[in-house]
Amino acid sequence: MKRLKFYEEYVNSIKEGIKTSTIRSHFNGKVDDIMSVHISAQPLNLKPFGFIKIKEIRYIRFDDIDKAIARTEGYLHEDILKESLLEIYDNLEDSTLLYYILFEFNEDANEF
Repeated sequence: MKRLKFYEEYVNSIKEGIKTSTIRSHFNGKVDDIMSVHISAQPLNLKPFGFIKIKEIRYIRFDDIDKAIARTEGYLHEDILKESLLEIYDNLEDSTLLYYILFEFNEDANEF
């Protein structure tokens, strides 16, 4: 099973259904993949905090990020999301292509 890591600060918003997407510079999944999700700071051999099913994958430019995208990421405003992404990826420019991945979360992989 493929795995995806998230910073611990996002775990609760993922579990509560507030964060229903992720933006990545690289992604090797496809629509309908089920992935285990883990906390970034923990070894991958620890139990995942849940599972996600990939619903949609879109290519977006960094400057395409708007309020609607920010809300699926759990942010109220796109500028705050962009600041967070710049902390993770230091080489982002307006024209940088990113993966915008929408997902559904479940604590049990068998529930999809």
